[in-house]
Amino acid sequence: MRCLLRTAGVLLRRRFCSGSLLLFGLLCYQILKLGRNRSGSDEVLKDTKRLTSALEALRNQVQRSAHRPPQVRRAVVLTGQHRLSDTEVRLHQLVLQQMDFEVQLSQYAETSWFLRSHEGVSRWSLLLCLSSSERSCLRKISFSYLQQHQMVNLLPRLKEAFSDAGGGLCHFYTDSHLAGESVSESDLPMMPRSCGSTNHKPDSPEDSRSPVQAPPPALVTMVNVFVLVTCVSPLTSFLHDMVTVTTNEDSLGHKMKIRDFLLHQLGPQRSHHALGQIKTVIGTVLQAASTSGKQETAGRCVLCFQLLTFTLMFRASITPAVIQVDTELTLNSLKDTFDRQITKDLILEDTLHFLLRPLTHLSSETHLSSETHLSSETHLLLEKLREQYGGCRGTHSSCPSQEDVLLLLLRFHQQLTTPSSFHLLYPSSSSSCSSSSSSCSSSSSS
Repeated sequence: MRCLLRTAGVLLRRRFCSGSLLLFGLLCYQILKLGRNRSGSDEVLKDTKRLTSALEALRNQVQRSAHRPPQVRRAVVLTGQHRLSDTEVRLHQLVLQQMDFEVQLSQYAETSWFLRSHEGVSRWSLLLCLSSSERSCLRKISFSYLQQHQMVNLLPRLKEAFSDAGGGLCHFYTDSHLAGESVSESDLPMMPRSCGSTNHKPDSPEDSRSPVQAPPPALVTMVNVFVLVTCVSPLTSFLHDMVTVTTNEDSLGHKMKIRDFLLHQLGPQRSHHALGQIKTVIGTVLQAASTSGKQETAGRCVLCFQLLTFTLMFRASITPAVIQVDTELTLNSLKDTFDRQITKDLILEDTLHFLLRPLTHLSSETHLSSETHLSSETHLLLEKLREQYGGCRGTHSSCPSQEDVLLLLLRFHQQLTTPSSFHLLYPSSSSSCSSSSSSCSSSSSS
């Protein structure tokens, strides 16, 4: 697959040397390639080229049609055990109101009028389940039957994959074993027991002290990175540029830009390579988790998303190992309570602006099906995408529609061109960009 993606990237780059458009083409290629064998790669490349051109034109058309007065967008925020006066609740309410959302606060899904009543079920655009209300959301919300414009800050497949199967063992290891696809520790750059609060991690930096007469230990660095997954199949994810760092020489914990940290530790050349290694390691783990277990063919929430926290350990190598995965935003390495809250608020606010700003939020007002004109060839290509992405044919109500696939692709393209603190993690063009292509180099490192 990596070889095919490299070939696809080279051919696509000859036609579209724009970094964002190249990655857009790679996503189309990734979807079309699912379920096909290697012998069909030439046909897939031709389909990808035609579809990318058609969707680039369609993107401009949708942007023009989106300039009409927007309809009211409603957000439901489930606070769980948070008090209404808590900083996190107030932040969500303030940012959403600034973005012209009507905000409804409720404690749990079972107590929300919008989520309980038949009249209100289709009237919300965004559902945010804060940490202590997530179980309520998973019980109440049928993710397979959400409308096209509705967004939820949960991806059930990832929640399950990174849940604790016992003793900190990540659930997707057991899923892979049951499916006959055994995953061993050597297969992935992570500890199998990296999920849940009971996992067994190596000695943390503050516990790695040596006796007075022993030689000083090698530098061990723990880095928390924050990953936004915007789609599971095909996998699309972004990396926030803020990280928190602790070492065996400094256990207090500090926040800094990931590039600044790597540059300070490794210098210009090795830091660029190390950032690529971080993206590769996390991307590999996300791919394994997203493809494990039972693959559902029912319709899925196209606009759902999830923030994850990966704890990486660097020990005598620029290639890290994953030692902890949390399915929420955690900053426990920052000892200062005020600093921890400020950093969390910053990342949450960046997430909302990245996903919900008017030019990138394609909602029901956009009317992809009624106001866009696609050629018969493009319809056929979209049907291929629909079959590969959704795993089904025909017009069954549980299958993703062509409009769902369009929304996925257009949203991804707009995210690539949105100035933000989030940078593309997967899919990456690094394997397909030659060292002579400065445009591709800059895009893959962004």
